[in-house]
Amino acid sequence: MLQIKTPDIYISEPGAIEFLGSYVSEYGKQALIIWSKTAREVTKEAVTESLESQSIELTEYLFEGYPTLEKAGELAELAKENDITVFIAIGGGKVMDVTKAAGDLANIPVVSVPTIAATCAAWAALSVLYTDEGNFDQFWRNNHSPKAVIADTNILAGAPSRYLRAGIVDTLAKWYETTVSYDSKILDFSYINSINTARLAFEFLKEYGTVVIKNAEENIIDEYTVKTVDAIIFLAGNVGSYVGEKAFSGFAHPFYHSSRIIKETRDTLHGELVAFGLIMQAILERKSEAEIAEIVSRFQELKVAFTLEEIGISEQTEEKLQIISDRIYELFGGIRILADYEDERALIEAAYQADGYVKKYGREGAYANG
Repeated sequence: MLQIKTPDIYISEPGAIEFLGSYVSEYGKQALIIWSKTAREVTKEAVTESLESQSIELTEYLFEGYPTLEKAGELAELAKENDITVFIAIGGGKVMDVTKAAGDLANIPVVSVPTIAATCAAWAALSVLYTDEGNFDQFWRNNHSPKAVIADTNILAGAPSRYLRAGIVDTLAKWYETTVSYDSKILDFSYINSINTARLAFEFLKEYGTVVIKNAEENIIDEYTVKTVDAIIFLAGNVGSYVGEKAFSGFAHPFYHSSRIIKETRDTLHGELVAFGLIMQAILERKSEAEIAEIVSRFQELKVAFTLEEIGISEQTEEKLQIISDRIYELFGGIRILADYEDERALIEAAYQADGYVKKYGREGAYANG
């Protein structure tokens, strides 16, 4: 069975936030805005002006901490108590995920306004939920994607470049991970579509990613900036929008989700941990040293080639890697790449090897938290 879950509207351009009110008004006049402190500071004036121009009544909720099922439930109840007709999520992935889950629980549409381009969370019909402490809890599969995604490239390019770097790597991962068990004989149109979409994003970002980051750091926003945002949100989001019978078997995202059990990794961005997981994946796939060196070098150009220490795994390294490896097998033991290995030891060794490759082919001392 083929399932397709995509937004009804996607708009990406400089100044897109000015049109927020007109899109939100399609879903009623009672809006609950869920945003982070930083997102509120960056967007409040433009958001308020746009919504008030459409006579939309606002209720605000300042989100802090991690997206949990409990918080999503509280927001769903808050929405019902205030006769809310539409949720507006403004911020990064945590805000997106808790708002999408709240919308799903309350059966209320969501409009997403990403303020960083670090993942495709603004698009995806999936919420990644955590515990209050920041451990990965579960995937909440929402019945719908956000109804509309308003991606203002002025805001996204104006955020610290670290987020854009992480978003580019997270999008590159869609190619690396969807092709782990690629079989050209499989006649699954959703899988083939995802492969081709991932390839399109990969090829564009491989050529233009570093240029766009450099331009963003110099406050230059051009058509390639817009296309990079499209690759991170629209193309990467589409990779997961078409769900058929073929399951993906990548390792990098299971590594990310599992590593969050280690407190010291939680200041490292999603894409930064995914980057390390991709190097491990290449090792587990038994790729040649030249192929692995190429991946590390690509990440180095993006300044996301990190050592174990830089992603937060330093003291008691062996113990922490054992905990992460155990959790990977516990939560994601069915992924194809693990079938070739008998136990967790292979994952621990792959982590050490990835660390070594970064030190050999990357820039030792790259910043994971700078």
